[in-house]
Parts: sequence; C-alpha cells; structure tokens
Amino acid sequence: MVHYRRQYKAEATLNYFTTSLFGKNTVDDILWDVAKNCISRLHLEDCVIYLVDEDRRVLVQKAAYGPKNPVRFEIRDPIEIPLGRGIVGSVALHGKPELVPDTSRDARYIVDDEKRFSELAVPIYLHHKVIGVIDSEHSRKNFYHAGHLYLLEKIAAICSSKIGRTLMEEQARRQEQEVQLLHKQLAEFRLVTLKSQMNPHFLFNCLNGIYHCILSSDIDKAADYVSNFARLLRMVLMHSEKNFISLREEVDLLGHYLKIEALRSDKPFEFNMEIDESINPDEYFVPGMLIQPFLENAIWHGLMNKEGQRRLQIHWRRQRENVLLCEIQDNGIGRVESSRQRIGKHASKGMSLCMERVELYKVLFNTSFNIRVTDLYDENGAAQGTRVNIAFEIAPGIGVAHMG
Repeated sequence: MVHYRRQYKAEATLNYFTTSLFGKNTVDDILWDVAKNCISRLHLEDCVIYLVDEDRRVLVQKAAYGPKNPVRFEIRDPIEIPLGRGIVGSVALHGKPELVPDTSRDARYIVDDEKRFSELAVPIYLHHKVIGVIDSEHSRKNFYHAGHLYLLEKIAAICSSKIGRTLMEEQARRQEQEVQLLHKQLAEFRLVTLKSQMNPHFLFNCLNGIYHCILSSDIDKAADYVSNFARLLRMVLMHSEKNFISLREEVDLLGHYLKIEALRSDKPFEFNMEIDESINPDEYFVPGMLIQPFLENAIWHGLMNKEGQRRLQIHWRRQRENVLLCEIQDNGIGRVESSRQRIGKHASKGMSLCMERVELYKVLFNTSFNIRVTDLYDENGAAQGTRVNIAFEIAPGIGVAHMG
C-alpha cells in the first residue's frame, strides 16, 4: 500500500510539473518555475539550476529556491563552476546523474552558501547534449533515495522538452523579425529609388520648357524660367534625403513648380495656394512633393485642353485633429474627356510612381493615406473640372510626421 501511495504521489507530482510549465515563455521562466516547485512539491531544502555556458566552459546559476533565493527571482551570491569540477561539474561533463549520500566523504564537493551533507544532481539534456544541471542539497546525510532520483530525472526531461520548444519559438520569432527588417530595408531602398525617379521626371519637363523659351528667343521668359528653376532645384536637392518636410517648405516647393509650369505653357492659367489660419505651416510635416503629380495631371490633362479661363486651386486645411487635407480643384475638361483624348498615349509615369511611393509610406510608417477624386458638373451635367482630396495623417511639432 505504501508503494502505491508513493507511486501515485510521484505521478501526481510529474503531472503537476507538466502542466505548471505551460505558458512559460522564456527559458528563465521555465527554470524559476522548476526550482520553485522542486521545493514546494518535493519538500526539498535547496534547489539550484545551472545552465552551461559553452563559450566559457562553466556552469552558471540561473534559478534557485531556498536559502540561495532570498528575494523573488534573485540568487544570493551566484557562483560559477567549471565543467568537470565538483559534483555538479562532473554531472555536466559526463552526463550521468549522481546521488551522494555523504558529501563529507566526497572530495569533489564544493561549498556554496553553506555546507550540506547530501547532494543529488541530474543533467538536463537537449538534442543529446547536456545544457544544464538540476542540483539539490540537504542538511541530512542519506536524505535522497531512488524515488528522488527518478522524479528529478523526469522533471529534467520535462524541463528539456519545454526549453527546446521555447528555443525553437524564439528562433522563429528572431527569423520573423529579421525577415520583417529585411522587408523594411527593401521598402526604404525602394522609396529612395522612387524619389530619385520622380524628381528627374518633373525636372526634365522644366528643362524642356527652358529649351523651348530659348528656341523661341523669349529671353525675358527664359530668365524668369531659369530663376524659378534654380530655386526649385536647390530646394529639391536640399530635401532629397528627407522623407518628410514642413508644410511651409512643401508650399514653397510647389509654388516654384507651378510658376515654372505657367511659364512653360502657351495657355495661361491662374493658380492659388491657401493654408487655413488654424494651421502653422512650420509645425506640420508632409511627404515632400508627393502631391506634385496630381498638380501636373490637373494642368496638362485638365486645364491645357480647355478653352477660356483656367484655374487651379490648392487648399490645405485640417480635416480632423491629426489629419491634414489637401484639396486640389481645377476647372478643366474633367476625367472622362481627358481619358478619351489620351487613348493610345502613354500613362503618367509620375502618377504611377507617386502611388507606389504612397504604398511604401504606409508600410514604413504604419499610417493611413486617403485619396478621393470627384468629378464636377454644372446643373446641365456638363463637366466643370475635377476635385482631388488627399488626406495626410500628420503629427504636429515633432519634425517627422506620419503620412496618411
């Protein structure tokens, strides 16, 4: 009957260890749980768990319960034991458990916090290799018996299994983080590439305009053109490495760009750029020149194909507390007629690059971005132009903003 009671108690203890290790997410969590429960369930005086430091060839105390553990998750005066030295070091080196009934008769015994007369040490194996040792000491001689050895060996096996799973999970998390970092680095590289493609796209158009002015001998216009172009180019180069620039800088950039487009065209158009009084343009940051392709579309596909007065309006205002809205409205021919006239012609490269750049901003800066295009009509259903609303999620006053 006593044998069955012991066997039942042993099985209950092992079942407890099996379930108590669920939800332990780090190796340290597992080791502290084992050390604590070796005391509470097996009624041992002392328990210390070591892990092998392979680089230094020593055993390091990682968890303890009893006199070595005066404060939760702390070890008093932790020691290190070289592999092969002492009873614990021998177990780690040779991989075989040792039950020492009388430490006073064993020359290998190393005194840690105090001298005790019994010691039981079992190895923790992982992938056929010793990674640590569970060590328990007792003040009485001949305290440990085969039942203790059996239980500690089973606990070491359970501990090893959980450590193996945890290390695999940690490796998987590290690999996932490395993949995410790689994706982010690739996205950042792609963003730089797109910006380097976008800037030459509209700068080439500006140079074309200067060339045509020179060919037509319009020297005054060419001089005005070159002056604005020089300012624009200087600003573009200054901001080329920045993901975000202040709204004031963006408005200055776009102002020079629009002046150049007005000079380049034989068909005059009016433009107006307005910022609500509630917005301090030095405190809000947006992606540099991101809306330029929308202005280019409005001018060359909307206004330039229209007879009569041509108007382009850009209005910046706060849509919500953290959302900056840029509204671009033209009184051009509208999207339907523009699409009809462009059949067979190449699509806007600047616009396609802009949209790809938008997607990369979303990935890199974890933000939102919203574009809404509205066709405008008069009461008779005739096209009256196009309105584009571009919403940026912004962060005021910090020098770097999230774009929406």
